[in-house]
Amino acid sequence: MQVDWGAAPEPEWQVLDIAGTDPAGLTSARRWAEARLASLTDADRVDAVIVVGELLENAYVHATGPHQLRLRVAHDPCVVTVAVADTGTGEPRLRVPGRAGGRGLLLVDELASAWGVGHHDDGKVVWARLACGS
Repeated sequence: MQVDWGAAPEPEWQVLDIAGTDPAGLTSARRWAEARLASLTDADRVDAVIVVGELLENAYVHATGPHQLRLRVAHDPCVVTVAVADTGTGEPRLRVPGRAGGRGLLLVDELASAWGVGHHDDGKVVWARLACGS
């Protein structure tokens, strides 16, 4: 199941609008996400923040930067969904790690129960779902 990226987010989504192409915003976006994931166990929160960071960083490296980060924590069962929208048209793909990178999506793939990409009029959204404890 993909993430629906409609014009208005559903009420259960936490939304951070991100402007600019400067990756310096990555630190504040991670802190924002960590604060919204405070109800999770430490291990689950760390995993989710790693995924947030990787998806945001990919948007900075492979597109013109992210323009929105969305988080949703569902309970019973506990699932965290992370979604990052950018204006890029490229398709994220797993690749063999090298000096120039290639480890980010491998981490996402390892930590997430599912991940994918959806395209919309202004670019794409890359999303990941992580199982979490109660």
